[in-house]
Amino acid sequence: MAVAARVSLEEFLAMEESKPYRELIDGEVVCKAMPNDNHGALVAELLLELGNYLRRTREAVARTEVRHLQRSEGRVFLPDVSVTLRGRAEVDPEVRARGPIEVVPDFAIEVLSPDDAAGRVLERADFYMRSGVRLLWVVDPDTETVTVYRPGAPQELHRAPQSLDASPVLHDFRLDLASLFAALHDEGASAPS
Repeated sequence: MAVAARVSLEEFLAMEESKPYRELIDGEVVCKAMPNDNHGALVAELLLELGNYLRRTREAVARTEVRHLQRSEGRVFLPDVSVTLRGRAEVDPEVRARGPIEVVPDFAIEVLSPDDAAGRVLERADFYMRSGVRLLWVVDPDTETVTVYRPGAPQELHRAPQSLDASPVLHDFRLDLASLFAALHDEGASAPS
């Protein structure tokens, strides 16, 4: 759902944060689609897997729902999961606390929600590739697939029993898709044992 009036980047940044979260796309304030349980389960599973890997390697930082700012396009966006290499991650605690962060993530993950419009998803993928994101995963809970985007490469569609790597961003991270999508079918899949 979009707010009718167009706003400038400065006007958008002056707005108070609210839920549903809002993004600024081409001067239009767009509310992110409301997530459901499947969305939440997959984001939690992704953060668990990434967190475990990054605790060991210290290659990058992973965050969820962090506002990012791309000034050249006047755009504010919130990937479901963003991964930024440590040498590029925002270190100023004041900037991190108030946002938005003016560092484009190296790796972004979007988990589709029931109300995500296909055109908006494609436009978002195009934006990520133009803005310098080196890897994008679009996770579809309904079809249990992951579409992978890398700049200058054709998109790839993956499903279980495949596994994904996070090259060129994370050196040795592998994600088993059967395990990821098990989170949709087994309430205990994300619980520690």
